[in-house]
Amino acid sequence: MSDAPFMTEVTQPILIKDGALFLATCPNGGIPSGSDAGVGLFHRDTRFLSRYELTLGGREPLVLMSSAARGSEAAHDLTNDRIVQTDGKLMEPQCFALRLDRRVAGESLCLADRITIRNFALEPIRFELALTIDALFEDIFELRGAEAKARGPLRAVETQDNGLTFRYLGADEVERCLTVVLDRAAQIAARGSARQIAFDLEIGQQQTEALEIRFFVVEVDAPARAKPPIPAVYDGVSVTSNNVLFERLLDRSFKDLRMLLTELEEPFIAGGLPWFVAPFGRDSLIAALQSLPFDPRPAEGVLRLFARHQGKKIVAETGEEPGKMPHELRVGAMANLGEVPHRPSYLSIDATPLFLILVGRHAQWSGSDDLFDELRTSIDAALAWMAARSAADENGYLTYDRQNEDGVIHQGWKDSMTGVPRADGSPSQGPVALSEVQGYVWQAQRLMADAFRRAGEDGAAADLETSAAALREWFNRDFWMEAEGCFALGLEAGGRQLAVVGSNAGQVLWSGIADDDKARRTAERMMRPDMNGGWGIRTLSAEAAAYNPLNYHLGSVWPFDNALIAAGMKRHGLTENAISVFDTMIDVSEHFAMGRLPEFFIGFDREPGLFPARCPFAEPLQAWSAGAAPYLLTELLGLRVGPSGPMMESPILPTGVDRLEIRGLTVGDRRFVCRVTRDAGGIVSGTVTSADRDCA
Repeated sequence: MSDAPFMTEVTQPILIKDGALFLATCPNGGIPSGSDAGVGLFHRDTRFLSRYELTLGGREPLVLMSSAARGSEAAHDLTNDRIVQTDGKLMEPQCFALRLDRRVAGESLCLADRITIRNFALEPIRFELALTIDALFEDIFELRGAEAKARGPLRAVETQDNGLTFRYLGADEVERCLTVVLDRAAQIAARGSARQIAFDLEIGQQQTEALEIRFFVVEVDAPARAKPPIPAVYDGVSVTSNNVLFERLLDRSFKDLRMLLTELEEPFIAGGLPWFVAPFGRDSLIAALQSLPFDPRPAEGVLRLFARHQGKKIVAETGEEPGKMPHELRVGAMANLGEVPHRPSYLSIDATPLFLILVGRHAQWSGSDDLFDELRTSIDAALAWMAARSAADENGYLTYDRQNEDGVIHQGWKDSMTGVPRADGSPSQGPVALSEVQGYVWQAQRLMADAFRRAGEDGAAADLETSAAALREWFNRDFWMEAEGCFALGLEAGGRQLAVVGSNAGQVLWSGIADDDKARRTAERMMRPDMNGGWGIRTLSAEAAAYNPLNYHLGSVWPFDNALIAAGMKRHGLTENAISVFDTMIDVSEHFAMGRLPEFFIGFDREPGLFPARCPFAEPLQAWSAGAAPYLLTELLGLRVGPSGPMMESPILPTGVDRLEIRGLTVGDRRFVCRVTRDAGGIVSGTVTSADRDCA
């Protein structure tokens, strides 16, 4: 995801989400005043709850524990600091326990808080519990650093007997409201635009008091969009094994993928929290691809959604072109007003071939071409766009260039301003042909050729196969760096190599475009210490002039990137390398909250007794990181669809996993169970059976 032009630091918040409604808070459950660090209650690219500050006797509570492991629910265990009671008596710290239980409900657009206090003092206690809240209705791009050119007025806060309502009429003529409902009487006082809600509590010795507060989000006159029901995706999917850490990683991955499912005309996997709860080209497509064997519905949803918003005309500002697939779709005020280009934007070079790859993989895994047939018009348009753009390049490659002075510079997955450097560290000059993107194009052509041939269109299939064969020949000639023993990062203007060793070359292995001898040498190059510092394969070699392990794309480590590279290694028979990468990702998961793989982390060398370093700008929850471990598992097992269901081709297992069972593999409307073991001699074997037969 791009760090330009809108980027700000992401704290490590407590995240809960259901449907399109999500909450991000500090560990104490609070949302500090004036915070732009991605905390708040959000819906459809707007922060509805901008401030939530809880005090006990005028002091902030002390944090004991915070957890959001349940996805749509969070729990915060808090206690009191030294405070003055209502009667003037001093209360020592930790006299009572406060549990803040929270739940977001996307269907009713409600955040429900339940505060339970138990008095452990030897006498009754009396104190004020106060909650200061505010709703400023900021667009998410404002929080990320963009300036809103037009803002509507905040309306007067309405106070009712059982709560209050904040109202805002946006410049896009959508009225947005936050209604707060209390379960008891309270004193409500103005604090600027905020309101303080105060409860005078008296609790007997060893007694418990509870109160509930609910926050309802409302949009009036928002642009009409169908709101499909959210399916219970990955329902019944589980992975059990003899390795607790491995099992924890897979369990967390499926919970996070389920949590990221969002509705907008079609259900899709959102890019990530907190900044990218939106359809996001490559991220949403790759996450759906990663989890395809466990549930096809996220893939079907995102494909239909993107086909609906496929480019129809040429618009330089948004990057729209006929047949091109969208990159990012937003529905907040700034998008509605055209103040940001994400309505949608089409500023990615890879979303279109990845769309076609997902269509082809869906057909392979489901054993059905029904979705291919349904989306045929969009597929033809996407292929035509890809062919026209490639033909426009003097070397026949799919390239991008900056489309206007203020536009995005780079349009591959390394889309930061500095993400695609030359060997001397200076910026590359467009048009740029990225190595991994040519691999995506080749794989898309091959998959679509197979689909056309199944449809009886041998001529169209042959044309695609001819194009793919030519692209492969040119690519292995023009992108290969003999001295480095791997593929170049890309080609810039004039067909000059960007002679830099980066993880893009590793992704080439995944696509299959590489000649086998070059694939083997590239895999070996990815495993050298300058690329693999021990915590995974870096985005850029430590020997490169532009190397910076703290940077977004110049030396950090991305789990999704490592997953594709490892899958490519397995594809070319480099099993030890593939296992090593998966082993490392399992190790990494141990050092991040809840066993969750982050979007990316700092690419420092691994040292005994030390942990991988968190990057403050990484998304705490990111779709293709959540899908990385499930994808690695299916690829290492060689899971494919055969005549009677899933089958395994040359299965291998991570180190320390000698026995596993996967339930919930899905082909069409049938479920399967996969069991795999490693015997005393190290031989891995397994069976795949129908879930119905397994139960019988």
